[in-house]
Amino acid sequence: MRRHIKPEEFLNSLVNYEKISCYHYDLEAYKKFLEKLGSPHKKLKNVILIAGTKGKGSTATIINSCLIASGYKVGLFTSPHLLKINERIKINNKAITDEEMEKYIKIIKPHINLRTRIGARTFFETLATIAFMYFAEKKVDFAVLEVGLGGRLDATNVFENHIPVITRIGYDHMNLLGNKLSQIAREKAGIIPDSRFQITDNQIITIHQRPSVETILKKVARKRNHRIIFADELHTIKIKKLTLAGTELQITGSLGDFKSFLPLPGEHQIENLQNALGVLYTLKNKGFNIKIENIKKGIENTKLSGRFEIISKRPLIIYDVAHNEDSFRALDDVLKLICNITKKGHRIPLYLIFGCSKDKDINYAIKNIFPQAEEVLLVKSDNPRLMEPIEVFQKAQKYQKNILIAGSIKCAIEYLVPKLNNNAAAIVFGSFYLYPEVVRSLNLDYSY
Repeated sequence: MRRHIKPEEFLNSLVNYEKISCYHYDLEAYKKFLEKLGSPHKKLKNVILIAGTKGKGSTATIINSCLIASGYKVGLFTSPHLLKINERIKINNKAITDEEMEKYIKIIKPHINLRTRIGARTFFETLATIAFMYFAEKKVDFAVLEVGLGGRLDATNVFENHIPVITRIGYDHMNLLGNKLSQIAREKAGIIPDSRFQITDNQIITIHQRPSVETILKKVARKRNHRIIFADELHTIKIKKLTLAGTELQITGSLGDFKSFLPLPGEHQIENLQNALGVLYTLKNKGFNIKIENIKKGIENTKLSGRFEIISKRPLIIYDVAHNEDSFRALDDVLKLICNITKKGHRIPLYLIFGCSKDKDINYAIKNIFPQAEEVLLVKSDNPRLMEPIEVFQKAQKYQKNILIAGSIKCAIEYLVPKLNNNAAAIVFGSFYLYPEVVRSLNLDYSY
């Protein structure tokens, strides 16, 4: 009798560029693969495709929440996952079940040559295909898709007519996308569809970027007959109060004037919200039922794990997915919020647990965040792409004298817990891959 293979086991048997440091990709071959399956992506309507270096997940999640609050059925495809692969594919915030994944894998698997690896599809392509098929079968009103890597060659970039959104572009995956911001921007701008022969008003949503990035975006948009909508010109967002739980906001602009609360802490989330509002404004102009009261509700209902998430209040342990320069800078800013939880407003003692991938530039973190800590504990999760702690130690010892290498995240947490009284906090950051071990170490009951 053939052994039953679970969806996660099958998907993990495929080539996974999230876990290996190379990238050989053929988007045209993937499109032909989709044709064999009936081109499920062509059955989707109202696709919103989000690329960028920083803020893709937050922007996608805010858009998703606001559209659901507006009464729409919304498919959401994001990456990577934190605990279970199913998290990546959701309809109205409910993750796809194992049974549903198995159904689509049975259809897809005969078209994947696992023996010879010739024409074999990757982990991410297969997941994207499952998302397309699932969203099409369930007839979602919107498909909000987060680009996996880059944009031009990403498996999500198979649509001829979608709303492209580009969040903050910075340095990340330089070994794959290029060492210059202009090169990285060109890859991200690859999600702008070529609409030179269409009469309709095609738009790309973004915020004002660094000059070299903005130049590329304008050039590509003009060439492909797209008008750039700068979302930070459409809406002004004033911060009324910053807290560890989120931010009280006053929003003024094209959609109207209203107050709201975004449960994603940090000033850096403002531009992600602006991008989301830019998309909602565009959809309203296209005739969709977008009202202020539903936007307000959607913003307030936004949930996104891993973004400066308080995963334990006593002891105070916070997890953040910061893993590149821009996100390290954002985390550095958010750390100032910790002052708010002390009676006298002084910075409380900070302890850091850090692990990162081999291809990440961690200079900002070790020069600016590490020195703020009482101690830094270096860890490595169970992933071949993670940098050895001794390598981080060698880079960081100039900036922080109190550095320890922990045998595991569980060991690091057990070591720190006695030090985390009411006047101290631990921040775990550097990689998405640390999250499951943190949850297991704290015996948290997270279900998706």
